[in-house]
Amino acid sequence: MNVNASSAAAPGLATTRVVGLWRGREIDVQATVRLDRQALLFERDAAPVLRLPLDTLDGWQLRDAHALLYARGGDVLDLTLEHDGVRAVLRSALDEASSMPELARSLRAMGGTVGGNPAAQDRWFAPLLTMRRTLVGVSDPLRQVALLDVDRVRDELARALEELAAQRMGGDLPRTRALEAMLEEQTEGVRAALARVALAGTTLEGSAPDSRLADWRQWVSEVRALFRSADDAWPAIAHVLSVGP
Repeated sequence: MNVNASSAAAPGLATTRVVGLWRGREIDVQATVRLDRQALLFERDAAPVLRLPLDTLDGWQLRDAHALLYARGGDVLDLTLEHDGVRAVLRSALDEASSMPELARSLRAMGGTVGGNPAAQDRWFAPLLTMRRTLVGVSDPLRQVALLDVDRVRDELARALEELAAQRMGGDLPRTRALEAMLEEQTEGVRAALARVALAGTTLEGSAPDSRLADWRQWVSEVRALFRSADDAWPAIAHVLSVGP
């Protein structure tokens, strides 16, 4: 999320002119801006002028020495970018606004003892965990979509089921195929979730600047749903592996 790659100033207090519409009132003021608890805080003479929570920022666009910030509800703010300090604050804010959240913290099966087969569990979740690692430290929404290769994740999950079935059946090909089919039945929801991630990713790749962060949040929501779907599928996968075809 590079506002100005040549700027070396550290994020902090900086002065900018803010022009636009904010919650029904016109704004035209010279103010300091800083990042404060998940929000851009604009102040004049140490008094707050407006506070823009990052999770209400739907998009942004650079135009020469200006940055347009598009907020939820249709408000637009125009910030001058004449000083490196302003660019640094904005760059930090945009990086924070589009940093990938933790995807697996609330899941019940992943990392637990559900199913009583740790090795098989690790193999099932491995493609998702690998995908999660590729997104660590990446804050550009379009780069995140490019790194999350849905087709590859789908193939890796299918390969995991094939390997688990083969290990369970010990080389008996007909019974291995039968077990694979049973496992695939338990993972229909995961494949549907992958399709929704792909669709949301396509929308994000074609999004306009004023809606890119909003589209990114929808994509993140679908990625979260993919992790939940894989987590929900694991108990049934473990049961099928235990009883066999």
